[in-house]
Amino acid sequence: MDWKDKTFLIAEDDEINYNLLKIILKQTGAKIIWAQNGLEALNIFGKENLIDLILMDIQMPIMDGHEASFKIRKIDKKVPIIVVSAYTTFEVRERAREVGTNDFINKPVQVNSLLDTISKYV
Repeated sequence: MDWKDKTFLIAEDDEINYNLLKIILKQTGAKIIWAQNGLEALNIFGKENLIDLILMDIQMPIMDGHEASFKIRKIDKKVPIIVVSAYTTFEVRERAREVGTNDFINKPVQVNSLLDTISKYV
């Protein structure tokens, strides 16, 4: 996959999880920006006008992924937001849908699942 012209924002507070996503996406050529919490993701998204896709963790400090996604949706209705979370209950998935996310990937992340899901949106 050649996504050299794409910029992805990864909102993930755990450095190991972030590095795993970064390693997987490195092969695609996409530019990666890291936000370590939901508030940082919101601030970066507001400043960077060229974010093509967001990978959003749910459980983060300062501002969780649900709130960050909701606020990003107020700014931009179209940017794809894919939740990447170990919390996979119906309630978590339903809340993600309610705040406007586009898709959901379970942790631990499977490489093919991640790339296939992103491919639907870029």
